[in-house]
Amino acid sequence: MDGTLYHTPEAMGAHVGKILIQKAAETLSQDPDDLAEEYLKRRDEYRSNTLTLNSFGLEGEKIFQNVWDEIAIEKYVVRDSKLIKMIENLKNKYRLFIITNGTGRQVERKLTYLGLNFHDFDPRIYCYDQGWVKPEPAPFLAAIESLELKPEEIVYIGDREDIDIEGANAVGMKTIFVGGPSARSISSGQASSGFTSLADLSCSDVYSIADIFEI
Repeated sequence: MDGTLYHTPEAMGAHVGKILIQKAAETLSQDPDDLAEEYLKRRDEYRSNTLTLNSFGLEGEKIFQNVWDEIAIEKYVVRDSKLIKMIENLKNKYRLFIITNGTGRQVERKLTYLGLNFHDFDPRIYCYDQGWVKPEPAPFLAAIESLELKPEEIVYIGDREDIDIEGANAVGMKTIFVGGPSARSISSGQASSGFTSLADLSCSDVYSIADIFEI
């Protein structure tokens, strides 16, 4: 959800990362500065803060949720009238759903601050509540089962190729990459006219979804 429905401020990402490293260092009785380099190296490998924390033998999901509970999300996530209108129009034509690496408590707070009603999304797959982490197939398969559709009849929208697009592609869903042409398509010289090397379509920001679905 972060980076897809709203642009994640760099300040928020840096703040969360700093606190996670501090929490991990406290639990491991290490100096935060000494741990930071190894933590960031593992995060690049695991592509998830939760899995990175787990790799140190810590309870990643619990620590991650506790950190978000401490953060004043309203400082970074604010009401978005344009997004609200787009979601309202989309739900009148399509069934909306969410698959997100997070807990229900954390994600529903963010949706509320955005001005959205989380009940408009069904199913709501909160991976950390189930012990899952995207891009593993379990959350995507759960969504397919709940929606009672063929995978190719479902469009998954995300801002991370390694987490969102790869995971959805693996189970046969159609995909839209939010954030402009993919880095991989640019490096391979394939970026053009809204297509990426991994996703079926790409767009510059979430508001462009309205044009794709003609609403």
